[in-house]
Amino acid sequence: IGARGVLLRRLTIPPGGKNELQQMLRLQIESEFPLPPDELAWWYLRRDEIARSGTDGRQELIVAAVKKEVVVEYSELLAECGVSPIFTLAALARSSLCSSPPDTYAVLEIGRDHSELLSFDNGAPVALRILPWGEESPTPMDSLTKALKSNWSWQKLYVISNNPRQKEIAARLAEAFADGVICETVEFVPGEGLSAAILGLKSTIENEAGRRLLVLQIKEAKNGMTLTEPVLRRWAALAGLLLIGCFLFPYAEALLLKSHLSKKLTIAKASRGTLTTIDRELSFLQYLKQNQSPYLDAMYLMANVAPGGTRIDSLSMDRRGEISLRGNLRDLQQVVQFRSKLIESGFFANVTVEEQTPTPDRQKVIVRITAQWKPASARESLKIGPTPEEIEKIKAAAKEGGAGGFPMMGSPFPMMPGMPVRMPGMGGPPPSSAPVRMPPRTMIIRTNDGAIPSGVPFIIPSTGEKKE
Repeated sequence: IGARGVLLRRLTIPPGGKNELQQMLRLQIESEFPLPPDELAWWYLRRDEIARSGTDGRQELIVAAVKKEVVVEYSELLAECGVSPIFTLAALARSSLCSSPPDTYAVLEIGRDHSELLSFDNGAPVALRILPWGEESPTPMDSLTKALKSNWSWQKLYVISNNPRQKEIAARLAEAFADGVICETVEFVPGEGLSAAILGLKSTIENEAGRRLLVLQIKEAKNGMTLTEPVLRRWAALAGLLLIGCFLFPYAEALLLKSHLSKKLTIAKASRGTLTTIDRELSFLQYLKQNQSPYLDAMYLMANVAPGGTRIDSLSMDRRGEISLRGNLRDLQQVVQFRSKLIESGFFANVTVEEQTPTPDRQKVIVRITAQWKPASARESLKIGPTPEEIEKIKAAAKEGGAGGFPMMGSPFPMMPGMPVRMPGMGGPPPSSAPVRMPPRTMIIRTNDGAIPSGVPFIIPSTGEKKE
């Protein structure tokens, strides 16, 4: 890796074992470097491994470090290619190409837009800098010379460059320095995929078995596991599979339930014909409800308002709402009362007493009343029919089987014991026949259009007056 972002420090550590050495190094790195060791890719070299010089018991180490993100990015890219990489400094690898270096020297590698300067002291690297001048820089070479003079403390300067004017550059640098500084060019044969760093790395491995090679380590803070191991990759793969599974789950559910949904769809299509029949029958029933004549409502209201002891001999109604009633009441006062209550009910209009004649024994009054029920729009606001309390009383009386007998179908009042019941289809006297003698408090209903069957008995409630 290049020198950009790399920090090089010389640290002195008390003697100790390998584990103690790394612990003390971590403490020194925390104080000397801007980032903690866990966020750095770092390693060290002992100076005695480089210069073979004696020490006074203390260990002098050269520590190189770079941000871990820089190395991890390259590591992941190469791991995808099936390569397990190790990382070292390109500037340190290039120094292996220098022949017969003195104790103090520097290696200057001139690139396109910047240069890297690695300084050595007693054969050990002590400083690494990036100089803002390169082969393609528009500024003159004086800026490079000025930057080198500010850090000049070497005996020899090695110049490495791919520029054909490499020797000319070295000569100009030598002129800028005082006597005693030698500028020498490092000759190498570049080729495709080859550079000074790669050739120097190859030379280090072949000639020195990697002794001068500083390998940056990427370690966890506690267990020392490297990030290049496939642990993080496995977790990332599992997370990716989980995400893909969540995305594909609705489609998988549709495929798994396809047969079940097909069966339900087939059943729904098969029942579509039944729905058509139901709709037709419902429309017919709604039509009947909207157009049916209110025969039962009229009968219920007349039964409610009739005085006690009233006897109805005949009752006729048609679809036009014309009603004709013939019967007898006790006196004229009951006739007037009966007519008034029919009008007050709001159901009838044009209630007229056509005839009222006393009976031969002067005990009754024979009357004939005609009426007309109001239109449907005028009857909508009326509340007609027995209340829920009345219906419950009738049901309770029917269950008990009391003296009142069982309730008549469709009627809120009980029938008298022994009263004959004539249902549709059972026949009955024709409209022109003479009135049939019936038990007290009953009536015969006759209609002109046959909507209400003839001969159906009906009950007139008693008001507590004298019964007949």
